[in-house]
Amino acid sequence: MAHAIRMPKLGLTMTEGTVSEWLAAPGQQVQPGDVLLLVETDKTSVEVEAEAAGVVQQVAGPGEAIEVEGVIGWLLAPGEGPVGADEG
Repeated sequence: MAHAIRMPKLGLTMTEGTVSEWLAAPGQQVQPGDVLLLVETDKTSVEVEAEAAGVVQQVAGPGEAIEVEGVIGWLLAPGEGPVGADEG
């Protein structure tokens, strides 16, 4: 089952973050704790780690601003098809 990669809330007043750089390539198999991407806010930059094992599907690209809890990408099970950005 697909697992959503969501924009983390990094502070009380944070409403959105920007995808700085994907470190995991599309289609790459990752494990929990692997660093997937870098997210920037007006105050900090942070690494986002995989919360589950799966195959990376990127939804948001570098420079794209996403609301807190918005879907940045997906971790898919082997053989699972792509998921739409608005699902989850």
